[in-house]
Amino acid sequence: MGETNEATHEVLEVADALFERYQAEFGPSLAGYRGHVCRVIELAAKQVPLDSSSATLLGIAAFFHDAGIWMDGTFDYLPSSIERATHHLRDISHDQPADADLVRAIIHEHHRQRRAIHDNPLVEAFRRADLTDVSLGIVTCPNTSRAAYRSLLKRYPSHGFRRGLVVVAAK
Repeated sequence: MGETNEATHEVLEVADALFERYQAEFGPSLAGYRGHVCRVIELAAKQVPLDSSSATLLGIAAFFHDAGIWMDGTFDYLPSSIERATHHLRDISHDQPADADLVRAIIHEHHRQRRAIHDNPLVEAFRRADLTDVSLGIVTCPNTSRAAYRSLLKRYPSHGFRRGLVVVAAK
């Protein structure tokens, strides 16, 4: 799968800073969710070019996209995940309307069965990346083979992520 490029590294740094800040909220699920977020970031970055601004927004959206499951204790987590992400944008004074709209769209549309509605290609790239990871690479995304996905799993192990989702959903 090759080396992580500079913009992808920026995205991972943004997400890692948030994981450090909120590690207590995830408890034993931290490693599993972090692996999922890192794999999705890497997969999305393979599909669209990133600059520093989009790297920050992708890092925030990636961290918060499922975070409401743990941070708010709900499986109806999209609204709370969006609220937490947009609140974080305000906290870091990065709350331009277009930026907040993009982060909201990435989170809101990441479970769509069909192509993303939002016109920014990052929204569709993230949707495809999440689907690839949740399906364990059975559904591939552009520019990523199944072998490349398996390489990502070695770099960022699952640590029971999918099993943890089943347990949370059952509650």
